[in-house]
Amino acid sequence: MKEVKVVREERKTEKVITVRCDFCQKEFDKITVLCKGYGQVKIKFGYGSKYDGDVFRGEICDNCFDTHFKEKLRIKERK
Repeated sequence: MKEVKVVREERKTEKVITVRCDFCQKEFDKITVLCKGYGQVKIKFGYGSKYDGDVFRGEICDNCFDTHFKEKLRIKERK
């Protein structure tokens, strides 16, 4: 026979409330975050580089992406 007991457990979770652009410091609220008014930058340096093996990550708004990266980077994937 199996005895079943209902137990209520609390879980701690992390939720994104705001995101700040690491370039201009503009802060986005939860609704903008859900609508993707920002992106994430990941730069990984290769062997022999001054930053050999280092990975840099950050958040960036659409305007800062246009200013700093759009004309300088190649599109690797497009949906």
